[in-house]
Amino acid sequence: MRGYFTDDQLLIIPLPDHPGVRLHGEALSTHRGPLLVAVTDEAQLNDEIVIDLTGLRVLATSVLETLILLALRLTPPQRLLLRAGSELELRERLHARGWDHIDTLRLAEA
Repeated sequence: MRGYFTDDQLLIIPLPDHPGVRLHGEALSTHRGPLLVAVTDEAQLNDEIVIDLTGLRVLATSVLETLILLALRLTPPQRLLLRAGSELELRERLHARGWDHIDTLRLAEA
């Protein structure tokens, strides 16, 4: 992984115990690039990439779409595991767009 990312709205840090990243703050459209870099690096080396969203207050739809595109680029047994609290309403957002049937995407509600 290429390290950490931070600005006034978002902090991205590597997970200490799994391949992946943890996000804190507000993930807005402008953060798609740094997130792509972090997750793409992990996807080249691991089958399961964890994106911990439990520290987010806001997850922009454009960032969620970016995560979906990343999941669609993976080939089984690779998968993207999204960890999120219920306040982000990811289960509903994924279901509304039919993304809950993507084989390489999993949601773990924390």
